Amino acid sequence: MSTPSDIEDIARRFMQAWNAGQRHVVDELASPDLMVSYTHYPEPYHGPEAFKEMLAKTHHFFPDLRVEVRTVIADGNQAFVRWTYRGTFQNGAMFGISASGQSVEVTGMTIYEIENGAVEREEGVVDNLALMQQLGLSPGRPDSE
Repeated sequence: MSTPSDIEDIARRFMQAWNAGQRHVVDELASPDLMVSYTHYPEPYHGPEAFKEMLAKTHHFFPDLRVEVRTVIADGNQAFVRWTYRGTFQNGAMFGISASGQSVEVTGMTIYEIENGAVEREEGVVDNLALMQQLGLSPGRPDSE
């Protein structure tokens, strides 16, 4: 059985797959049955290849994306990670906004389930409202009476 320190280390290392140029981490640490879901994805990604394809799309938008792991707490076979990512929106369009070099800093939290030294599940939430605002969108406000 893995120690809390082992679980924390695997979670920290797997989070590095989000950094541009680091998708190989998925090959090193993902279970063949990996499932990745975040609240803003319509469906989970199943398997390491599907996850790496999604990361490639993310890195297309933000080719300099970097994640800073802020906190990792292990409990049993799970790790809870609080993180911040930073990057420059350089390619494509997102939320109807075309890339024009906008710098972003976005926070989120991820829960990892780890079995036998491999990540089985990654599930999390991202502050996409902050991302949208930094890209130049501002949410509509209800009419005040």
